[in-house]
Amino acid sequence: MTAQHTPGPWHAEGPDPMFGDYNIHQPDVRAAVAAVVSNLRPADEVAANAHLVAAAPDLLAQLKFATKLLGAFPAVGSTAQVDAMRRAIASAEGRQA
Repeated sequence: MTAQHTPGPWHAEGPDPMFGDYNIHQPDVRAAVAAVVSNLRPADEVAANAHLVAAAPDLLAQLKFATKLLGAFPAVGSTAQVDAMRRAIASAEGRQA
């Protein structure tokens, strides 16, 4: 059985005044789910990366929903599209499609 990720929503908090890093956490929980470190990248890029990571649970949920819809109506989405979406979901869940 695969471990489940920390439930969303997630929030990006930062930037840290000393290093410019962001912590990603649930809104009411202070323990970080992830961190986005600046590593000398431009501040706007670090912020964009942090917001993308924070959106991951919502993006995954919506991709799963869209995959089910397209799978139910094959005329709308090509098999290649649905297969690519399933591979992306598997990747996000740490497994192979």
